[in-house]
Amino acid sequence: MRKLMESANIGKDPSDLLEEDMVGVEFKYVEEAESFYHIYSKIIGFSVRKNQCRKNQAGIVTTRSWCCSNEGFRRTKYIKNPNRVREPRSEIRIGCRAMFRVCYSKITKLWVVKEFRANHNHCMATDMQKYFLRSHRKISAAELEQANLLKKAGIKTSEIWNLFVHQNGGWDKVGCTKKD
Repeated sequence: MRKLMESANIGKDPSDLLEEDMVGVEFKYVEEAESFYHIYSKIIGFSVRKNQCRKNQAGIVTTRSWCCSNEGFRRTKYIKNPNRVREPRSEIRIGCRAMFRVCYSKITKLWVVKEFRANHNHCMATDMQKYFLRSHRKISAAELEQANLLKKAGIKTSEIWNLFVHQNGGWDKVGCTKKD
């Protein structure tokens, strides 16, 4: 994160970032901006999802935004469905307005931050909960292949999971859950 903060010329602690600090910050690639926001969200304690992608007439992405996974509200057609067989899942989207938007500048040929909202209307995850947030759970191709090979060899899922925990040095460093 420190390297990413330095490359974006941000000299503040991520938990102290404000809109004024971020608007105008430039990234060479859109992937850098996405990586920045994902790391920022992991430090703060919230999950991220892609929000909006705008393309020009040639089909090239010109604007990209990400938001807190609690942004917006569930549509009523999914809640008040008269033919519902199961109980609806608990409500996750609670109208959080936190987001991050970058636009491509034709002049500088860089991605520029146009909007950054850091305020959330919900509690952040604790240090122990951060690793279980959906946008921060990743399983590498090598780990997936290893798990598949071990499963074919007849090793139980819980034993495979314990092996990953031992190899990575703890539950929090595995990067995924048993369900993944």
